[in-house]
Amino acid sequence: MPGVLRWVLALAGFALGFTLVWFTLLSIPPALAAGLILAVLTHRWALWLEARGPAPWALERLAMRLAFRRGAVTPDELARAAGVPRTTAKEVLDGLEARGLARREGGRYRF
Repeated sequence: MPGVLRWVLALAGFALGFTLVWFTLLSIPPALAAGLILAVLTHRWALWLEARGPAPWALERLAMRLAFRRGAVTPDELARAAGVPRTTAKEVLDGLEARGLARREGGRYRF
């Protein structure tokens, strides 16, 4: 997730926290505090999501899209496109093969 998007989410959290308190208490210090707290929590949540990396189903979908466009996909191509380690990409492709959704042809996987 780009850093700009994290800050936009934090700004949206600030705006939400600020307006919730401002329109109920009509006092600027509690509204600013609520906005700041919600902004920090939103920013930390975005960092946590980014640290987790892509979900397994998202990697599977990306692998299928790459294979559809190129005819086949290698673990290196999937790893580069998703920004994950090669071992993770290979595990995803092997899992698709084990479920019968892909077949291995040399070092490439076809769907």
